Amino acid sequence: MGAAMQGGIGGHAGLFSNANDVAKIMQMYLQGGYYGGSRFFNESTIDNFNTCYFCDDKNRRGIGFDKPQLDNGSSTCGCVPMSSFGHSGFTGTYAWADPENNIVYVFLSNRTFPTMDNKKLSQYNIRTEIQRVIYESFK
Repeated sequence: MGAAMQGGIGGHAGLFSNANDVAKIMQMYLQGGYYGGSRFFNESTIDNFNTCYFCDDKNRRGIGFDKPQLDNGSSTCGCVPMSSFGHSGFTGTYAWADPENNIVYVFLSNRTFPTMDNKKLSQYNIRTEIQRVIYESFK
């Protein structure tokens, strides 16, 4: 909707892909910028994107990725290590990578259907509860 207000073009216009391709990108990040025999980013770039520079100021976000919550927030299930990173999107997308456990988790949805007032994903913590089940399956 924001892109429509900008004449149909916006850098935040959404995700136009599928779970398999998003998983490949997250795996590339997990592997320090390397995937399928090619280097796409320097490992130091991924490290810089994945650093929580302002955690001491209660800001969990890195330059390029979200980080696990620092308190009782709901960015993750609360069961992921601080080395993990990811992104959640307005339409309900959720992609998370965990280098300690070598896990990539991708959840794609259209939260805005049937209207943008649909808040059920966050109301019921669907994405983070699935993440919790994934981590509990390792115990």
